[in-house]
Amino acid sequence: MTASAGVSAALFGLTGPSPWGRAVVAQDGAREFHAAWPYLAPPQGHFNAFVTNAIMMPPNIYGDMIWQPFALYNWGSQEWMPIMATSWSFINSSDMSSATPAASPVADDPAAFAEIAPIADGADMFQVRIREGASWDDGNPFTAQDVLTTFTIRRLMSDVVWSYIDNVEAIDDYTVNFHMSSPSTIVQRYILRTSTQSHALYGEWATRAQELFDSGKTVDDPEGAQLLQEFVQFRPEGVIANGPFTMDIASITNAEMTLVKNETAWNADQVQFDRIRDFNGRGDTIIGIILEGSVDYGTQAFPPAVEEQMIADGFRIVRPPIYSGPSIGFNHTKFPEFNDKRVRQAMAHAIDREQNAFIAMGQSGLPPQYMAGMSDNHVTTWMDEEDISELDAYAYDPERATALLEEAGWTKPGDVWLTPEGREAEYEITWPSEYPDWSAAGNDATEQLNDFGFRISSYPVTAEQQPIDVDQGRFDLAIVGWGNSNNPHPHFSYTQAFFTHNTLAINNGGEGTGFPLVQETADGEEVDLEELTISSARGLDTEAQRADIAVIAKVYNDLLPRIPLWERYGNNSIIEGERSGPWPPDDDPIYQNSPYADGIVTMLMLQGRIGPAE
Repeated sequence: MTASAGVSAALFGLTGPSPWGRAVVAQDGAREFHAAWPYLAPPQGHFNAFVTNAIMMPPNIYGDMIWQPFALYNWGSQEWMPIMATSWSFINSSDMSSATPAASPVADDPAAFAEIAPIADGADMFQVRIREGASWDDGNPFTAQDVLTTFTIRRLMSDVVWSYIDNVEAIDDYTVNFHMSSPSTIVQRYILRTSTQSHALYGEWATRAQELFDSGKTVDDPEGAQLLQEFVQFRPEGVIANGPFTMDIASITNAEMTLVKNETAWNADQVQFDRIRDFNGRGDTIIGIILEGSVDYGTQAFPPAVEEQMIADGFRIVRPPIYSGPSIGFNHTKFPEFNDKRVRQAMAHAIDREQNAFIAMGQSGLPPQYMAGMSDNHVTTWMDEEDISELDAYAYDPERATALLEEAGWTKPGDVWLTPEGREAEYEITWPSEYPDWSAAGNDATEQLNDFGFRISSYPVTAEQQPIDVDQGRFDLAIVGWGNSNNPHPHFSYTQAFFTHNTLAINNGGEGTGFPLVQETADGEEVDLEELTISSARGLDTEAQRADIAVIAKVYNDLLPRIPLWERYGNNSIIEGERSGPWPPDDDPIYQNSPYADGIVTMLMLQGRIGPAE
């Protein structure tokens, strides 16, 4: 580091020396890695790993080292890293000899990767062989029973994987079959990326849920809704881990927490750090800590001025694609005028998204060229040129925006637009207050729309509360996510677009955006967006999926259920040589991973590719 901590402190209004300090090793000689990942401290934060506000709730780049998934994926090399599974394949249930292990030759080498699962003719089952000899830190072995419990709870939580599977069966203690009611290549992703939870902790809930399902009832029935309501209130006293780290519950404060080594994990020896010290916070709070040099890896969205300070201070910056970004979402129930797609299209034309991106993220924010609801990186991979040419770029064009509103029956007798009912276009927009990039995007979009004739006031809400408010319908407009940072198949971007904060809002007791999933397309045809979303990943032939992806992309582009503002690229900060040794060079395929999905730091640490500074 070259610049003083005093400069960083002054930049963010901090006073006095850092209370965290800087050290290569901890005072007790432990090899310590410093992270910066937000969480809610108890009692609002809790340890039910399936429910909103759970501390380190998976999928989570540090939570994945507490509750390890079956495997993690390298997006650049398109290979899987086996962790709690040792083999998997798509098989034909009528011919069990079709099972062909995909990962077993490398499963015991944490630094090795496995190919995509083989697919048998007529496959209707995804079979996973889980790791023998692994255990939980309560002393119980890791077995197929833990897998059954986990997926039964996920069914209770209306997880999308249950749109593709209809039964999970343990063949023996280490072999699990997932029967596919709707065979799909993404079943592999849904299942392998799951962080299994302990049957000892959740087994009673899974038993009750399975009894409900066996009786023919679902969460839509009163009995199911009651069970779901009870489960989301369940608060375990701690966690049971199968990964190389676990939470030191006593260390959790509003400021920081510590993940300590779990020596019982099968791969504990591969991880070279003894503990992870995690600093809590978002926005200026965490940025000040990072600028002091107290964090080895930061994944926050750093504003342009902060990034400049980091570079001046000698930080290394890497820019992995995030495959998502902020968008404007609408409350269709509260404001029926938003149900007219011309209104949403007009607002898209009224915002200079290039300006919005630059203000928020500098060179790490790019306005989407295609406005297809999925990352531009996916558009060019999954769609051909003819289909891409049909996508409207929604270029900044106030005149076109005016024409669309007038077509929709809006008028502007003065400086403010009036809805067809004669009401002034006055709305409130909310965003997570601790996200500096989304806050900047929200502020700029508000100013631009107000200049165009809307009357929009801002209402920032804490990052923990804002998505709950959206799910429960307590908003007019909201900055919410578009695209998908967690999964590489476009299907997941459309579950984000049409299910998250919409149909899945039921898990938080509301209707969310209230966007109807039966819509009319530009050519007058009726489409079921729920069915389109599910079918976009249906089948085991990825080439055949391309046609469905093109259809749903064009429907999204026409309907604009959310207005993508820009696509984010990381400006992730790395400090090398203090606590952490060197990281891979910038051209390593690992930096094609979304840093919030198959975590870059997670995979490097589990493989032993990064370790303490010498």
